[in-house]
Amino acid sequence: MTSRRSVNSKAGKTSKPQIDQEAISQQLQEISAKLCKLDELEKLNKDLQGNLLKLSHRVDAVTAENRLLKQEIADLKQAQLQDEILIKGFKLERPEQHREVFQNVCKATGFEAPDVKEVRPLVFKKNQHTDAVLVKFWRVEDKNRFIKCVRSIKKPLTPRDVNVRSKSKFILVQDHLTPEKLQLHNKAWDLTKLGLQRPWFYRGSTWISHPESKKPFRVGDSKDVDEIEFILCTREDNGHPDLSEC
Repeated sequence: MTSRRSVNSKAGKTSKPQIDQEAISQQLQEISAKLCKLDELEKLNKDLQGNLLKLSHRVDAVTAENRLLKQEIADLKQAQLQDEILIKGFKLERPEQHREVFQNVCKATGFEAPDVKEVRPLVFKKNQHTDAVLVKFWRVEDKNRFIKCVRSIKKPLTPRDVNVRSKSKFILVQDHLTPEKLQLHNKAWDLTKLGLQRPWFYRGSTWISHPESKKPFRVGDSKDVDEIEFILCTREDNGHPDLSEC
């Protein structure tokens, strides 16, 4: 019995697992290498985030610069028309009628017309309601004086005032705008539905003012329209016009 217990005791001792120090050391080295790799990846990630932030700032700067350049181009195109006006609100029916219309507008507004550079008809075949008379002045000052005379009369010009037949109630006299500026001006007109005064055109740009603060807004591009509309739609309603359409 004693010898059998002795044998079993020896067998129990030999069955205990042996600790492999070499394997543990290798695993620790692998873990350490992975941690170093993770540290490198984390540092690389921080560097990438920093570069992305710089790139984002650069993109914003380029976008803003591009916006300003587009506005400058639009202003330069408009500057080529700064001495021109359009008279609209009727269809031209006969030759030389465009000259008669300009002369009649001058008489109705009390404007002493100087020698102008050009008076010519603009026939819009796709527009069934109106053609236009383009008047090009020699000096911008003369054009501005003409516009001022038109705006100073007590009542709007009518077709009868300029001796034309028209379905329109009024004759329009306005700056000659490029297609881009005209589209922008029309968008500014839409803001009057939110309580703003009607826009005006001054030195190549459309301007619009708040009905209470009288603060002028320069509408340089469509983004300006969006920003102004956002201000109107998000302001607190303290006795302001109804903005439920927003």
